[in-house]
Amino acid sequence: MHPLFSRTLVLIAAFFLIFFSFKPAEASSVNRIVAHVNGESITLFDLEKRVEMFLGLFEDISLDKLPPAQQEETRKHVLEQMINDILMRQEAERYQIEVRSREIQEHIERVKQNNNMSQEELEQHLHVQGLSMDDYKKQIRDSMLRQRVMNIMVQRKTLVTRDQIKQYYEDNIQDFKKEKRVHLKVLVVPGVEEAESLLEKIRNGEYQFREAAEKYSQGPAASQGGDIGMVRWDRMSPEWREALKDMQEGDVSEPFAMQGQGVLLRIEEIQDEGAVPVEEVEDKIRDELFDEKLEKRFDEYIQGLRDRAVIDIRY
Repeated sequence: MHPLFSRTLVLIAAFFLIFFSFKPAEASSVNRIVAHVNGESITLFDLEKRVEMFLGLFEDISLDKLPPAQQEETRKHVLEQMINDILMRQEAERYQIEVRSREIQEHIERVKQNNNMSQEELEQHLHVQGLSMDDYKKQIRDSMLRQRVMNIMVQRKTLVTRDQIKQYYEDNIQDFKKEKRVHLKVLVVPGVEEAESLLEKIRNGEYQFREAAEKYSQGPAASQGGDIGMVRWDRMSPEWREALKDMQEGDVSEPFAMQGQGVLLRIEEIQDEGAVPVEEVEDKIRDELFDEKLEKRFDEYIQGLRDRAVIDIRY
């Protein structure tokens, strides 16, 4: 199956407020009924327009570019989505969930603002898409109703517990490993012999590393005692990693050559590899588990609606 048919993308296409949708069916030769949903009809014209809208979510994909078998598969997937949409709207009507005209207008104003459009430009764009403003308002209303049914019947009943977060963290501990970082000071002088001389003076207590860097270093941050802050281990050159590999906090490296210059390094602090505390990733894990549960619960809810509905597919 083509990647655009994944459940996640279908779920997104079904529930997020869309900018444009399909217009109501017109009397034409393609206006035969392809499905009944509790007495409500879907025509072939409606289906083709919805397929066009759905494929518009993806760049460089149009129905005529797909193989014939995949064209039919696309139509069937979109038809199933349309059936689900109708069931959700019918649920909204059953529970007397309403959308006020003011809310629809506010949404239109946000669309205009986000797309830097005037009212006239919006209406022209709708016209090109075969939509009147009334059609567009109806599609916004239906989308909002579906969102509210989703919130009331599915989202509010989807919970993630602290124990589930902890279990996920333990099962996926490799995903929460910290990257090793070191807080470094660096001293760069014209040659290795000069670096060796300064190292001896530092070890004898004649200079603090900071003082030596301020006085002699020709490298970065010399006026700050060579303090270059935290550096990721995997971003350092192999020569630096080799010089630092057996050092502890407070140690100064042996002199080594880099591009003909002598270099000394001092480790101020080591943030070693280890797991990020669960408290720091709790919200991220909760969101991920919530999305997984929400999709599963939505599938179950939609299947329940379909089981109770009278659906006649004629495509």
